[in-house]
Amino acid sequence: MSISLDFDPQAYQSLIGGTPILEAPAPSLETLEEAHSFLRAYGYDVSIPQDEEKLWLIHSRAVTYLKARILKEDEKLPEEISDPSKLEDVGRLLLMAGPREADKDLHRWSCILLKVMHVVTHLQNDLFSYFSSEIQEQIFRPYKNFVRQDPATGLLLEASEDSEPIRLQKMELKPFKDSNSAITKLLSKPDAVAFGLMDKIGVRIVTQTLLDVFRVMQFLVKNHVVSYPHVVPGQSNNSLFPVKKFLDIVNEMKSKGVTDHKEINEVLKECLAKGLDQNQYLIKANEFTAREYRFVKFINRQLVKVPGAEGERPVSFFYPYEVQIIDYEHYLASMSGEASHDRYKGRQRAKARERLFAGFKH
Repeated sequence: MSISLDFDPQAYQSLIGGTPILEAPAPSLETLEEAHSFLRAYGYDVSIPQDEEKLWLIHSRAVTYLKARILKEDEKLPEEISDPSKLEDVGRLLLMAGPREADKDLHRWSCILLKVMHVVTHLQNDLFSYFSSEIQEQIFRPYKNFVRQDPATGLLLEASEDSEPIRLQKMELKPFKDSNSAITKLLSKPDAVAFGLMDKIGVRIVTQTLLDVFRVMQFLVKNHVVSYPHVVPGQSNNSLFPVKKFLDIVNEMKSKGVTDHKEINEVLKECLAKGLDQNQYLIKANEFTAREYRFVKFINRQLVKVPGAEGERPVSFFYPYEVQIIDYEHYLASMSGEASHDRYKGRQRAKARERLFAGFKH
């Protein structure tokens, strides 16, 4: 029996070859009907007006992102793919991105635009886009419950008025990662996917002292703001002070009867000044984070509960968010140089551009 040996190498590389879709060539489609079938399998049926409208919104968002964050001054998207009135059908992008397209410029830009559209599609269909208010309210509420502004002493983290408060320099509740930033992050990392974007929202706490970084973590657990069984394994980072060394110092101070905040904090700072074995830290590799940026971070998951409308079942799901804690001295150091946020974002954008243009001259 004779069989066809016309296998699609891209499909196999994507399914079981480990090639990220952003690094794979566009599908080899010959007709608009094939392109529409491909889109249906992808999740959008262009014969349904609502689906077609969503595709054009995704196209518009991708075009806007490229113009705002990726293109250089002397670069311009061809109107044949950026102007809906000229493109006429989103399916045509798939055909122009395929190997049969004779115009190399249209081929290149179609491939690039489709990559961004793919990322935008996944971001816009994340749970956050449907339940953003419920997610933010239920994640941030416990933090807000324990923070108050004192006219005399400033920002305080405390369980009750008669408990020992922790003075904070600042606390930032990051309601959502800017959509451009989210697109850039997904484009810059081969293994990043929208449902794995752990820091779309988060909390950053800046303490006054190094010791208070650890006191804040203890406070969050003790007062059930954070449920540590829900911390995502493999996502924690501690480049600030080794946990084992910290616990050894605390136990030693306790055995000596030393409980003075300032004295213990000075011991911690002296240890840092002498230098500690880098192997004692828990550092999650991130090519964009400068070695000078020292902080602690973990990803927690909140069980979000959304009441159903009348006659409908309620919805519940876990949603991840980032908690980052840093002392004021290291926070100030992160405001400039390689550790600055602007430099970090610049490195991410450069990598995103590199992946988008991979295989093309630019």
